[in-house]
Amino acid sequence: MKRLFESFISWFLISAVLTYALLMLSSCSACVDQDELVRLECIPGQKMVCSLEGEDYPNAIVDPIPTLAGQCSYGTKTCTYDGWSECVGAVGPSEEICDGIDNDCDAIIDETYPEEHQLCGFVEGADYGVGICTPGVMKCDNGSVYCDGHVGPSEEACDGLDNNCNGSVDEGIANTTAIVCYEGPEGTMAVGECRAGVRYCTDGGFDGPCDNQILPTIEVCDNLDNDCDGEVDEGFDTRGVDLVFVLDISGSFDDEIESMIQGIAPLLDDPITSTFRFGLVVVGTASNGEIRPERMHSNMVSNFVPADEFLEILEAARMIPSAGQEPTIDTMLWTMDSTYLFSWAPGSQKVIITMTDEIAQTILGTTCPQIAMMASERHYELFVFALQAHHNSFLACVDNNQDRLYTPAVNSETVFQQIKQIFNDLCIGR
Repeated sequence: MKRLFESFISWFLISAVLTYALLMLSSCSACVDQDELVRLECIPGQKMVCSLEGEDYPNAIVDPIPTLAGQCSYGTKTCTYDGWSECVGAVGPSEEICDGIDNDCDAIIDETYPEEHQLCGFVEGADYGVGICTPGVMKCDNGSVYCDGHVGPSEEACDGLDNNCNGSVDEGIANTTAIVCYEGPEGTMAVGECRAGVRYCTDGGFDGPCDNQILPTIEVCDNLDNDCDGEVDEGFDTRGVDLVFVLDISGSFDDEIESMIQGIAPLLDDPITSTFRFGLVVVGTASNGEIRPERMHSNMVSNFVPADEFLEILEAARMIPSAGQEPTIDTMLWTMDSTYLFSWAPGSQKVIITMTDEIAQTILGTTCPQIAMMASERHYELFVFALQAHHNSFLACVDNNQDRLYTPAVNSETVFQQIKQIFNDLCIGR
């Protein structure tokens, strides 16, 4: 029995070996029929450094991957059973642009860019190259392009430039734009007569004169605040008055002269004339056709004297010989220009009252506007008694002020009231 079992085992092993051998022979037969086995070029899973240009660096360290300049970088290839993969992650150079990156991988950032040297900033309708208008140039800074140096048209200003680029400088500014100006002392603007003026654009700036400003002046008797201190005609209530009567003593005026003397006499005792001094000039002392020095056609009879003395001088004036020439305009001139040496007191109010029955006359060619200008400049107050028909000939002498023209009367009371009105209108006792 034992021998039989051992025989079965032996037979089974021999059968198994034969079966395996047959299978192997069958397999080898198939191998002979197919392609030959191919050796793998890399170990699957292995990695290798590569570049975008197709270069491989099998000996380079993969982790970390070597770096390149700028945006350029190496990639990696990975080994599979099918061989090496494509190069993944490699970045190559590109055209340099303004983006804060070294695009062309030359280790310089934004050294050039497509917009470089391009003109920019143009405004439609503007004439560049005229006035201030200038195109800009594209520049790169911190990775961004911008327009540098562009100057476009703007509203015209007073600066000596053609701001709106139309070929004209400061056009229209002088008539439309001005600044308020005032050159007087602080605190006087808009006080009394003082007023601000304006400066217009001239020569590219507001440096011209202050037009139409009114500055403080010496206070005069005109019911105005000339020195702009808030007070009107201050100081005139205590100052004296120096008054010259210019009397036409020609024969045709005898009746009016008599009434004039009688009308003036009561005023000389009036308190209103307590600060007055009086002088006398007579006109009409030369005969028609008589040749004598011009200023001798009238005479300075008396320098300034107090009122009580002046009455005696007036009475004596009746006895002065008279003639026909009456250059009243010249007599006003000689009374003001020191031809007649009146001792005008400093600070006094200077008044000249001319009384005649003739039109305004001159032998020097002096005009009434010249007389009015001298009176204004030297602060004389002029009044004229003349026939109504002759008022117009004297009007310009009194600066075209009708209130300073009176008509002489033969009634002494009328004369008294007329002259008293003049005294009341002077800057005294206000």
